[in-house]
Amino acid sequence: MASQRQLAMLAASIFLGVLFPSLASLSGPLLFPTIFLLFFFAVLQVSFADAVTAAVRNKACVLILLWQLVLLPLLAALLLRPVLAGDWYVFTLVALCTSSITATTALAKIFSLNDAMALSVCILGTLIMPAPLYIMLTYFAGLEVTIDLTVYASRIVIFILVPFLLVWWFRKALSVFTSTMLVPHTPTIVLILLMIFGLSVMDGVRAMMNDAPMHLLLLVVQAFAISLVVQLLTYTGLLFLGVHDAKTACLLCAYRNMGIVAAITGSALGENFLIFLGVWQLPMYVLPWLLRRFYQAGQT
Repeated sequence: MASQRQLAMLAASIFLGVLFPSLASLSGPLLFPTIFLLFFFAVLQVSFADAVTAAVRNKACVLILLWQLVLLPLLAALLLRPVLAGDWYVFTLVALCTSSITATTALAKIFSLNDAMALSVCILGTLIMPAPLYIMLTYFAGLEVTIDLTVYASRIVIFILVPFLLVWWFRKALSVFTSTMLVPHTPTIVLILLMIFGLSVMDGVRAMMNDAPMHLLLLVVQAFAISLVVQLLTYTGLLFLGVHDAKTACLLCAYRNMGIVAAITGSALGENFLIFLGVWQLPMYVLPWLLRRFYQAGQT
């Protein structure tokens, strides 16, 4: 399937949960299994050796992590404090304090960008994100947030360590099947899983559309504004790494895993955060298609 058609289908799929709320409700139980499979296939399509090399030898990984989880949150915390208040300020900080979605590896592969570096930054960011998240919410947003590190550690094991072990086993025991049947189709499989994930997190958005449409519209504007501004700043600020890695950084810094924030902060961010979690998927599903010419420009 052509990448353009894949991205168009992904962009369209996110609206199914809004148009058919019962479908979103039915997909709810599939949320965590889908997250597991997304990471499994993200790891499967990248060589372990390439990912380790990218993490250890490529200075861009460290620079992108510092930009992603330190500089961007700090800039937002300082510059937006006089402008935004309440949930608007908190949700913006949260969006900038979490790691990349695992699907950035698949997107990087589709756009012929640095998928090995994308996987490395995604994993390392997932491990260290509790620190900036806690600091920003406690000292800048003034919230008393308790991050359950036991729950977080268990999710690291389930959603990161176990998929790695499974991929290692697949490559060792089923090498021919893995290389010929799975790896070539992983981008398509990941996009299908993303469609299911998008449905599972849109439960509740339709209710706000009926009860508070203007508030929902403002949340949508906020989500798109964060993503677009972050990509503009990231491309400009990290262009010295080269166009190839700067565009990869745009994917990593704009498309963030808000689901894991909900898992480790519980109800501390309020019930509207779950609505924002659903809204947050809109730019992540739509912008890769709208900006595909930017990501693919100059690729051979």
